[in-house]
Amino acid sequence: MSTFLTDERSSSEHPLLVLCVDDEENILNALTRLFRGEPFQLLAARSGQAGLELLRSTVGICLIISDQQMPEMTGTDFLEAARALAPDIPRMILTGYADASAAIAAINEGGAFRYLIKPWNENELLLAVRDGVQRYLLHQENLQLNEMVQLQKKELDEWNMNLRNKVLQQTGIIRNKLKEAHQQHVCSRIDSDTVVQMFAKMQGLRNPRLCQHSRTVALLAASMAKTLGLPHEQTEEIRNAALLHDIGLLCMPDHVLALKPQQIRAEHTAEYRSHAVKGQAVMEPFEVLQGVGRLIRHHHEEYTGGGFPDGLAGWQIPLGSQLIHIANFIDDAYSPEQGIKAKYQLTQKLAAVMGRYFDPALATTAYLAVNEPLMITPFR
Repeated sequence: MSTFLTDERSSSEHPLLVLCVDDEENILNALTRLFRGEPFQLLAARSGQAGLELLRSTVGICLIISDQQMPEMTGTDFLEAARALAPDIPRMILTGYADASAAIAAINEGGAFRYLIKPWNENELLLAVRDGVQRYLLHQENLQLNEMVQLQKKELDEWNMNLRNKVLQQTGIIRNKLKEAHQQHVCSRIDSDTVVQMFAKMQGLRNPRLCQHSRTVALLAASMAKTLGLPHEQTEEIRNAALLHDIGLLCMPDHVLALKPQQIRAEHTAEYRSHAVKGQAVMEPFEVLQGVGRLIRHHHEEYTGGGFPDGLAGWQIPLGSQLIHIANFIDDAYSPEQGIKAKYQLTQKLAAVMGRYFDPALATTAYLAVNEPLMITPFR
């Protein structure tokens, strides 16, 4: 028995059927004997019209095989009509040695993917039929995957809308509390530091490892900003963005959130890659933090344009986002178990990606950050 189909496919609610159309009963009988033991059943029709009726009324047909020379309707005409009824089902034509032009017509007009010469070689015919069935199954899998991707995209869009609504709702609550506090002379305003610390505390409550990582990245990014001589206000904005650069990850399940970026599986990649945009969405309602949100959005962009979410390259990437990206890389790549060689190994890793992930003009700044007297103690 052929093993190219799994039991799951062949034991589905509808059995796999191969529709064979030929006006000669002995040909249909020979095909029935040949396919005995295969993980599909033969469905026979003595004319093109009968084949079309079966095609309209039967579920589970995964391949069509047609003779060329038949009365009333040729194989080419039948396959052309079958193509209009069921374009996703692969089609094959059986023809005589002297009928090459008919085979070409069946391919061009009827969409046949293959033709075989009568009398056929049994092994060749079996391999061709198995290939045709496999083509159909792979196409169906692709359709299901595309449907799943569209469904996930719809769910993500809905999630983003719900997140925005929740953020706006929470913003309204904060504003009301501030108004009450102002009236009671408890406080007169809330500044950006207060909001940043509030969100940082949320990170810590949800995932201590993520919180420690964000603090380390904030220290490193601020250190690099000072090395570059950036103004105090810009340095503080970079520090705040670094502290909250992964705030968008809080929507992910706990078992996924516990993984490092390089451990994320393929099924969670799209969700993981959306965290930068979600992080910006969280900052959007706070006017004083919209600059922070912009830096968060672009902290995974790469110098050569291969990053996400917008594929920015070179000078298009905000300087603060580049510093956060470098700091993020340093903390993820740091290996304390390497002892005194840890910082040297880290410098080597940075050198390997300069000019690809990061602007090479920032190389010296990055190397100095590695050797800053900062406690780089990420959770391992």
